[in-house]
Amino acid sequence: MQLWVYFAHLLARMIPDESKRCEPMTGKEIFDRCQLAALKNGLGSQEFYYGNILYQALQLEGEEKVFQLLEQAENTGKRVGLGYSSNSLQSFTDPDVAILV
Repeated sequence: MQLWVYFAHLLARMIPDESKRCEPMTGKEIFDRCQLAALKNGLGSQEFYYGNILYQALQLEGEEKVFQLLEQAENTGKRVGLGYSSNSLQSFTDPDVAILV
């Protein structure tokens, strides 16, 4: 009989408590997760490509904006991408703005 009580106790501990839901990840945590996936999967992987996009976005826009974009992307199922402002379209320069795609 005590074995069943012990088993029920263990089972109850394994079921997640709704009041203890995980907090959403911050933009910094999402950025770090993506960079770690890029390193893990290596050159030529989609994760590596996306990690490079995020790094370029960070250089273009700064931490605050990129981390906000990452949080929005996580909540909406989108990704951060690079784009061109209307000024750079005619001059054929590198991307100069980070956007959600």
